[in-house]
Formats: sequence, C-alpha cells, structure tokens
Amino acid sequence: MIKSLGTALALTFIASSAAHAAITLTATSGTGQAALAWSFSGTTAGNQEVYVDTDSNPTGRVRIASLASSVRSYTATGLTNGTTYWFWIKNTASGVITNSNAASATPTGGSSAITGASCPTNGTQVTVNETIRVTSGVYDGGCRRFNAGSALGDGGQGEGQKPVFRVENGATLRNVVIGNNGADGIHVYNGAVIDNVHWMNVGEDALTVKSSGTVTIRNIEGYDAEDKFFQINAASTVNVSNCIIHRAAKALRQNGGTTFKVAVTFDRCDLNTMKEGVFRTDSSSSTARLTNSRLHSAGSVCIGSWASCTQSGNSSY
Repeated sequence: MIKSLGTALALTFIASSAAHAAITLTATSGTGQAALAWSFSGTTAGNQEVYVDTDSNPTGRVRIASLASSVRSYTATGLTNGTTYWFWIKNTASGVITNSNAASATPTGGSSAITGASCPTNGTQVTVNETIRVTSGVYDGGCRRFNAGSALGDGGQGEGQKPVFRVENGATLRNVVIGNNGADGIHVYNGAVIDNVHWMNVGEDALTVKSSGTVTIRNIEGYDAEDKFFQINAASTVNVSNCIIHRAAKALRQNGGTTFKVAVTFDRCDLNTMKEGVFRTDSSSSTARLTNSRLHSAGSVCIGSWASCTQSGNSSY
C-alpha cells in the first residue's frame, strides 16, 4: 500500500508547483558536481533556497543553500559520480512560496573534484555562549557563521574548552561555518554525520570523537589547527570524504597511549602543510587508508604502530 502521508505531501507539492509554474530549473552534470540555472516568470524573486534529494519525490529533500534574490545559478559540489540527484529551487516572496520543477543530474567522471565546503564565510553571524546540542535528526545551520563566546573558550590550545556543537546518536549537522573563535569545535557521541562544515580557524581541535560509533564527515574544510584536526577518543569508524585541511600538525590523531581500534578512511582530500603528518596512532589494532587525495608538505602519511595504513591514487603538488 502506498503511504498515504507521503502521497499527500507529494501531491500537495506537485499541485503547488503546477499552480505557479513560475520557476524553470535546469541541472547540468559535471565531475562530482551539478551546475544549476533557473529563470523566473510571473513572480518576484525573494529568499531562494536550493534543495536536493536522490529521488524525484520532494518529501525528505534536504536544503543545501540559501541564496540572495539576485542569484540565478548555483553549483552543487561534493557529489558522488554515477548517482542521480534531483534538485529544486524554493522561492519565498511576500509570504508566497513558489517551487521550481525537479531537475536531475548524474555526475560522471573519475575521482570527484576536491571542493571542500560550499558555505560562504561572510554569512549571518551567531555568537554561541552555550554548546548547541543536536540529539537527533538534522540540524541545518543555513550557512550561518557560529562564533564561540568566551564561555566556551578562547579558541587557543588550552585543554577543557567546550564545543560549539555536540552531535549525538547518528544525528546530522550540516551547512555550518565555525568562526575565528572555534573553541573545541564539534564533539561527537555515538556516531554522526557532519556535512558541509567550514572551520575558519581551528581552536583546540576541529572535531573530537568522544564515544564509539560511525562518523561520516564529508564536504568540509578547515584551517590553522595548531595540533591535530580530528581527535579520536573512542573505538570508532571515521570516514572522511571531499575535505580540505590546511596548516595543521596532524590531520587525525588517536588519543595518545590508547589501544582501542579505530578504522579511518580519507578519500578526495587536499592536505597542505602538516607539521608532522596525516595519521597518528599508538594502537597496533587501528587501520587507516588515504585515497585519491592531493598532498603538499604533508609530512609522513602514517605515524605510529598502525595495524594497516595504506594509500593509493594520491598525488603531490
């Protein structure tokens, strides 16, 4: 039996689009990305939002960008080649919502381009004086810039600073810029998805895995981590893709002296100016893999007693 709620939502969306029929959207496939372009007819452009899903049903679609009224194009990056994506433009003007048609694109090519995060860093700023806790579902920051207040820390290397975000139980944090005071970045408990996050100036650490789980990190970039970028404090699986990390001592460090197992993969990452190297552990049971990435002055890829630490498809520049 077709789910009545999902059908009702889909029919409502289709009826709304048909009634307005005022935004025409096209999507052009690229390597690891899709170029969107649209035009208006018979309506006024206002607050524009870009949505994506992996099917043509708008129920469950995810917002990936908020744009100014003058914008008529957008490039969605960090996409998986061979996967078909569906896109929509949602426009809100004077309280009236207009949805575009659904336009699809299937990125093709070899290894997807390394593009990092897509949020601009000059968006609306928010001061965070108490850690934002994401316990379930999706927290969409709308590409706002979140600056830690002094109650969280000063963004230096002092131990005991508090995180700007705490993400738990497989929840998703996306579309966030962490500003020049990064405090202790993001803490993860029991797994999480971190998508489209930009650290302007890493504080104590960019992200710390605090308890066991699977952590998926994609479409991210960060700069100026005096010590490690990712800190792993519990047995976990950490999968990172489409990342840019510049100027850090290490890209990832398992907590010193621990022997629990960590399984790490980095794919399509740009690693530039690592003071020590990419991966470091003291555990002979942990594994790491670096693939399809670009390295510049990145030091040793594997530091410590990894059970397995491999690399393939990487290049230097």
